[in-house]
Amino acid sequence: MKLSEVLPTIALAVSAAASPTRPPCLRDEFRWVDLPAIGGGVPIQEQGTAATDSHIYLLGGIPPNASNYQAAVPSTSRFEAYSLDDGTWQTLPPIPRAFTHTNAAAVGSRVYVLGGLTGDGADKIWRASGDCFVYDIAAGTWAALPPMPAGQARGAAAVAVLGATIYLAGGMERLEVKEGGAQTSLTLVTAYDTAAGTWTALPALPAPRDHAGAAVVGRALYVVGGRDRGQPNVRNTTWTLDLAAPRRTAGGWTARAQMPTARGGLAVGVLGQGAYIAALGGEGNPDPASSGVFNETEVYDVRRDTWARLPAMPHPRHGTVAASARDRVYVPGGGVLIGAGPVDTFDALELVRC
Repeated sequence: MKLSEVLPTIALAVSAAASPTRPPCLRDEFRWVDLPAIGGGVPIQEQGTAATDSHIYLLGGIPPNASNYQAAVPSTSRFEAYSLDDGTWQTLPPIPRAFTHTNAAAVGSRVYVLGGLTGDGADKIWRASGDCFVYDIAAGTWAALPPMPAGQARGAAAVAVLGATIYLAGGMERLEVKEGGAQTSLTLVTAYDTAAGTWTALPALPAPRDHAGAAVVGRALYVVGGRDRGQPNVRNTTWTLDLAAPRRTAGGWTARAQMPTARGGLAVGVLGQGAYIAALGGEGNPDPASSGVFNETEVYDVRRDTWARLPAMPHPRHGTVAASARDRVYVPGGGVLIGAGPVDTFDALELVRC
């Protein structure tokens, strides 16, 4: 699948010493790569995802047998890691508290859980928890951190990392897991300095969002898509915040080119050292044949501020969080039905550069 088939020209410099037997490469290309099923073939959905240079981590989520017809869908304390070097899965010590829609990130040799939604599902309501924990990768142990400041607890936030700081944008305080149930969406944006252990409030999003995607390119925080108070209310916005001077513009945030397909519960990642942001799958598809799930693969060219469509995902899903590493966007698990429908599918969108 060539980006040149769907994007305006993306010409790259060609060395004069290019081999005469091989045509010069003028376009970046993308391809999907199937990877080993999630550990033990056990499905996962609505988890947090984090990445280091060597591993992809999955945290929390809903039970592997969850469905839209269960009386209760509890949160879980599941914690697993995939080795990028060995291609193998490992079960790790469970999170001290069960979460779904987990806000998770890795910084250095530690994996952080910064709140999420929690509950046993008995009343079909997930509520925000501000409990925070850190996992020391070398020691293999969890430790509790001070909770989020009052009024900041939420799950389903868009999460991204720059240096030692973790950014959380939007999210939700309450999700009623039943038809017509209330879903709150937030404009709150905060930053957690892992070195200092402090929280900072940043300019609020221009409108409420949960189940959005986030990425950091350079010193800009991008928030893509998401929804506003329910699965049908999906959005296609692309917003950026200059992290070097977050209050420079009125409101702080700048609108960029809109994503072609509005969707929530999408997976978002960065490719080409920040050249591209990929937006994959999602929930809220009104097509009756789609089971409510999008199969769209769309890529944002950061320099040109343009979006383009690529051929569809081979395994459409929603309700997962992607992780970026080694010029791939890794997409673990997710749901194949609107609401609950977890799978053990694991694949990645890979950039093949000239």
